Amino acid sequence: MYKVLLVDDELLDLEGLERFMDWEGLGMEVCAAASSGFEALEVLNTQPVDIIVTDIKMPIMSGMELARRAYELRRQLKIVFVSGYEDFQYAKQAISMSASGYVLKPVDDKDMHKTLLEVKEALDRERQHSHLEQYFSDSEPLLRRELFHQLLDGMPDEERVLSLLQRIGMPWRSGRWYVALLEPDDLTWKLHGYGEGERAAIEKRLDSAIGQFCAEERIQACKLDRQHTALILEEEYDSARLRGLIRQAGNGIPLTVTIGVGPAVDSLGGLHLSFEGAREALGLKLFLGKSRLIAHTAAKGPITEQAKDLDSILQSLFLAMSTYRLVAVDDCNEELFVLVGNLETKLEIYQLFLHIVSKLDSYLHTLNEDFYMLLGLDRKHLNILYHFETIEDMKSWLRRRMFELSELLQHKRQGKKRKLVEEIEQYISRNLEHNVMLRDAANHFSFSPNHLGQIFYEETGIYFSDYVSLKRLERAKALLRDPKLKVYEAAHLAGYKNLSHFSKQFKENYGVSPGDYRRHL
Repeated sequence: MYKVLLVDDELLDLEGLERFMDWEGLGMEVCAAASSGFEALEVLNTQPVDIIVTDIKMPIMSGMELARRAYELRRQLKIVFVSGYEDFQYAKQAISMSASGYVLKPVDDKDMHKTLLEVKEALDRERQHSHLEQYFSDSEPLLRRELFHQLLDGMPDEERVLSLLQRIGMPWRSGRWYVALLEPDDLTWKLHGYGEGERAAIEKRLDSAIGQFCAEERIQACKLDRQHTALILEEEYDSARLRGLIRQAGNGIPLTVTIGVGPAVDSLGGLHLSFEGAREALGLKLFLGKSRLIAHTAAKGPITEQAKDLDSILQSLFLAMSTYRLVAVDDCNEELFVLVGNLETKLEIYQLFLHIVSKLDSYLHTLNEDFYMLLGLDRKHLNILYHFETIEDMKSWLRRRMFELSELLQHKRQGKKRKLVEEIEQYISRNLEHNVMLRDAANHFSFSPNHLGQIFYEETGIYFSDYVSLKRLERAKALLRDPKLKVYEAAHLAGYKNLSHFSKQFKENYGVSPGDYRRHL
């Protein structure tokens, strides 16, 4: 309801306007009535007002003066002026003050109703616009992230993206641009010994340092996920200045960062190519070291191919582990050690192993699992890798760990399925007297019917509908032991709507009819 303040020094006019106008039908409520401009200003200072309906010609403070002072207090106010025909010269001045309406005395109810209705429609439009603006403001971080993803993945709609960029303060100027990709080094390892609150505080300080640097340098940046922040920069911005971000980001926290820099491109649609270059450059951290700036020009030759091969093998390895395909796990382990054979020093091999474990830990976090907790390890236990005397020893250790993780994930997955099936069985038991359908159970547990039915069959060895029938018969059999219940009552309580169907099923399953079963108790 919009709040209305009525102002008129003629008390009869004031009372008539308050009583005889259908304020509720207009979606309005008279919050106060004032007999002078001074009283009206007191109301404005003490309570919310959306609309003022005021007489123009009042002693000491006219309606025009009241309007000027009211606008100073609240620019969004809507003001409707009321005056006699002889004062119509005030209309021009009222219009110049952006009055929302002007009604002549004696006030005609239809004219006033029409004017107030127009005022309400204007307020409705403004309120809707205000809500949209607030929604846009609240959703801007999400929109920014979505726009960055579209730009870095290759835009589907350039015109729309340009418009949204302008809206969030990222106007696109012609020229050459490039992408830099920032990644914290060994994030999960370095924060492993901290509590959850401490880890969150450290990551927040890292994000704050990155945000402060980018704001000072006027760099457009967006956090893509927990591990990566993307920066979009003009070619004129010397990438070497990003070393300042590397220093600032790790200041006062136990983390360092590495930044990969992609090539400059001359179009908005080409940013995804620069992003790919930045990602490839960042992948060379394994070979070139951490806490440094890695340019796309370094991503050449056999090192790049090794990095691509490693990522491909690790992806296959993680998929095989999560699906409990042990032969594939072993094959991937063998492929990894083909790469190990290309390394020249023991330190390089050790770094490769740490990289593999770090990637594995990051992958497990996407499954809400933790590498160290699953295996009961502490970070210091990984020092054993550096003391292995042969590559074969390292391969054997890693193979055992991969198999162990695969087994643990499989057991956890089976445990989750078993718990789900137990909940399904309880659901069936609670609803036996009703028409229990797989479709309804699937909807209750937020699965597709096919998927839920498959899980239930895999865990129990019996189809959902057959299980329901079996449980109904068991319940009916138990109910028949109660002499107070008639056969049809026991059937109904067990969920059978058709007595002949119940009798047929009961005899097929137990070899006797329900009546004979009861007589032989």
